[in-house]
Amino acid sequence: MRRLLLIGALAATLSLLTASGVLGALVTGSLPTSAFTFTSVTDNEVHIMGTGIHLKANDEVNVKTTYLRVAPNSNFSSGWHYHNGPVIVTVTVGTLTFFDRECHRRDLKAGHSYIESTGQVLNALVLPAKNAGIPTVEWLTTRLYPEGAVDPVPVAAPCTP
Repeated sequence: MRRLLLIGALAATLSLLTASGVLGALVTGSLPTSAFTFTSVTDNEVHIMGTGIHLKANDEVNVKTTYLRVAPNSNFSSGWHYHNGPVIVTVTVGTLTFFDRECHRRDLKAGHSYIESTGQVLNALVLPAKNAGIPTVEWLTTRLYPEGAVDPVPVAAPCTP
């Protein structure tokens, strides 16, 4: 029994060390070669019909996940746009700045997520002032949208930040 407990404790310790190494590599900007899970904090309300979180699709849904690395640059902009489905943005390094259609600003820092609602108009910037000393701002974006839909959908700027 004692031997089984010792083996279990060693396995748990090895698992924690591996997970913390993977998370540390992700947060410092280097993607691990093995699979990983990144846990983050959601920074905004998401409006979903019904109690709890429900995703229901009657047709096929595209799921596209990208990992972006952008040097802080006052010329970078995602462009004003919306998506045809929910989008989860998780920052792993630096600060990504969002502006909504009323030009309200939200700074999303490393370790935090923002869930965009379907049709929500946004623009994302990588501002040098928010990322001093950081060579790249990095984030994961997971988009869910209907098969055949254009995504993202560009729109005219509703305001000037």
